[in-house]
Amino acid sequence: MSTRLDISIGPVQGFVSQSRRTRDLWGSSYLLAFLSAHAMRGAKRAGGKIVQPKVDNDPLFKWVCEEREGDPPRIGTLPNHFVVETDGDPRPIAAAATDSLRVAWGQVCDAVWRCFVEHAASDGNGTKDIWDRQVCRFWEVTWTAGPSDNGGGGLLARRKHWRSHRPPDEPGDKCSIMHDLQELSGFIRAQDRAKQDQFWERIRCRIRGLDLQDNERLCAIALVKRMFPRVAKDALGWAVYASRWPSTVYIAAVPWIRRVVSAAPGHAREYAKTVRQSAQSDVFPMQSPPFDCLLAPESGDFPKLDANYMRSGFVLDERLSPLEDGVGQDKREELAGALKRISDTKDAQDKPLGPPGLFYALLLADGDRLGKLVGAAGGDVVSKALTKFTDRVPKVVSGHDGVPIYAGGDDVLAMVSVPRALTCADEISEAYKNAFTGVSDEATLSAAVVFAHARLPLSSVLREAHHMLDDVAKDGNGRNSLAVSVLKPAGKHCQWVTTWTRGPSGEDRAVALLDQLKSALNHNAAEPGLSSSLVYRIRDTLSMLCGWDRWRPGEWGAVPKGIDLYPFLQAEIFRSLDIRMGERAAKRAESLASRVVSLLSPARNPQPAEGGGGRITEAGIDALLLARFLADPDDQEAYR
Repeated sequence: MSTRLDISIGPVQGFVSQSRRTRDLWGSSYLLAFLSAHAMRGAKRAGGKIVQPKVDNDPLFKWVCEEREGDPPRIGTLPNHFVVETDGDPRPIAAAATDSLRVAWGQVCDAVWRCFVEHAASDGNGTKDIWDRQVCRFWEVTWTAGPSDNGGGGLLARRKHWRSHRPPDEPGDKCSIMHDLQELSGFIRAQDRAKQDQFWERIRCRIRGLDLQDNERLCAIALVKRMFPRVAKDALGWAVYASRWPSTVYIAAVPWIRRVVSAAPGHAREYAKTVRQSAQSDVFPMQSPPFDCLLAPESGDFPKLDANYMRSGFVLDERLSPLEDGVGQDKREELAGALKRISDTKDAQDKPLGPPGLFYALLLADGDRLGKLVGAAGGDVVSKALTKFTDRVPKVVSGHDGVPIYAGGDDVLAMVSVPRALTCADEISEAYKNAFTGVSDEATLSAAVVFAHARLPLSSVLREAHHMLDDVAKDGNGRNSLAVSVLKPAGKHCQWVTTWTRGPSGEDRAVALLDQLKSALNHNAAEPGLSSSLVYRIRDTLSMLCGWDRWRPGEWGAVPKGIDLYPFLQAEIFRSLDIRMGERAAKRAESLASRVVSLLSPARNPQPAEGGGGRITEAGIDALLLARFLADPDDQEAYR
C-alpha cells in the first residue's frame, strides 16, 4: 500500500499579513509559493509523486524545475500545503523537501544580504548574528504520513496542534513591520539613536527611491520581502518586476484615471511632463499601466504616475509626494493648480471629473470544506478541478479592474477597484463551481470583500478580510457566502453577509440585487430613488423595533410579532418620492420597497431566508448602508 505524505510550510499568516505595502503583500505571497515549489521539487526528486496540487503545468513549478518558456510567472500559484504519494519510506522524501526549501530560502536571503546589508554590517551591533538567527529559524516545515486511502489531511490538522516550533527570543528594538522581530542594527534607540540612524543611512545608500523610508527599521525577514525583487536574478534565478504592483492609492484612483484619459488627455499628458521635471525618477514606478483600459498614448505617462501625485492634498505634502532637492513650495502649488484644472474638466455626461477616489477593495476567497470534497471525489480529481479554477482567476480579476496577488489551489487574494469588486467576487464564486462541473455539486466557495480607505494600514485591512472570511462568511453564515465590510478612517461603517443567491428558491444573485439597490441610491439616476436621509431613518426605526440600544455594524435583530416592515418601507419611500414624482410615486415606491425588503433579511446556509415581499422576522440595515456607500464611496470623505 502506498503512503500519503502531507507537507505544510509555515508560518503563513505572519509572513503574508505583516505587510505595509501592496508590494510587500505580493512579495510575501510570491516568495511563499516559490519556496513551496522548491519543496515540491525536492520531494519529486527524492522519488515522491506530487498528487495535490497538480503541478505538471503550473508555470511557477516549471520555472523552478528549469522548464522555462515565455515570461516568468507574475504571481504565486502554489499553496503552502501539498500531498505526496510514495511506495517507500516517506522520511527521506520529507527531508528532501525540507532541504530543498531551506537551500532556496538561503539563496534568496544571501542575495539580499550581499547587495543591501553586508556593507553596513560593521556599523551595526551584532547585525550578522541577528540576520542569521532570523533567517535560519523562521520557517517551520511539518509533515505527516499515513495510508494513501485515508483521503483527507486529518493527520496534518492534528499534527499542527502539537506546537514544536520554538522561535528564538528577540531582544532589542523591534521591526517597523514585523513587530515580534528585532530590527537589524541591534542598537537600542533610547540609548544609541545616532548609531542606529547611521546604520540605516548606510543601508539606504544602496536602496534607491522610496523602497525604504526614513521611519522604517526592518528585521531580516521584512527586508528580504521588500528587497528581493531588486536582486531577483540572483535570488530566484529570474527577474521579476515589483513595479507592476500598484499601490492602494492607485487602485482607488483607477475609475478616475479612466475618466481623465478619456475627457482630459492633453491636461493629463502635460501634468505628467511637469511632474517628471520636478520629482524623482521613481514617480513613474510602472513600466506600463496595469489595465488595458488605461492604455491611452494621447495622455502620455499620466496612467503610469505614482497615484500620490494625482491628489492635490498629497502633492502639497512633502512626505507623501517628494520632489527633487531645491524644488520649492511654489512648484507644489503649481502642480496642485494643474490638478484642479483636470478635476474641473467635464466628462461626456457634463459632470466635472473631480478628485480621484480614496477607497479600494481587498478580495479574499477560499473553497469550502475542501478536505471533505477530497475524501468524496478523490484528490486527483479535485486537484484537476482546482487547476482549472486557478487558471481562470487572473483573467476574472484583471477583467474587473483588479490585480491578482495570489491564486493557488482554492485560495485567491486580489485588489480590485470599488465599482467592480463585488461583481468580481461573484464571478469567482461561479468560476469555482464551474471548475467542479461533473465532479461534485457540493463544491462551494466563500469570499470576503473589504472596502478600505487607501491610507489605512494594509495589515489592518488584511486582518479584517481574514475575519470576514473565516468568522463571518464561513463560521457565522454556514459557508457558500459573501461577507462585505467598509472600513473608513473613523472605523467600520457597515458589515453585511449573505449567501451568493437569495430568495425562497435561491434564484436571485445577491450581488445583482445589491447593485439594483445601489442604482436606486445614485443621485444621477434617470428616475428618482432613495435618499441618504431615508436610509438613516430606516436604520433609526429598525433600532427601536429591534431593541438596539446602540446599532453596530453586522447586527441583526428580531422584528416584533405582528409588525410587517413592507408597508412601512413603502410608505416611507412614497413620502420621499411624492414631491418629486407626483402620481408616479406610488408605483415607484412599490418597486423600491421590494428591492429594500429583499436585502433587509439575512440569507444563511443551509436554509435561505424568506425573501420577496413576505413578512420579515429578522432584519438588518447593513445592506442599505453598503448600497449607499457604493453609490458614492467618497461622499463627505476626506483624507485624514
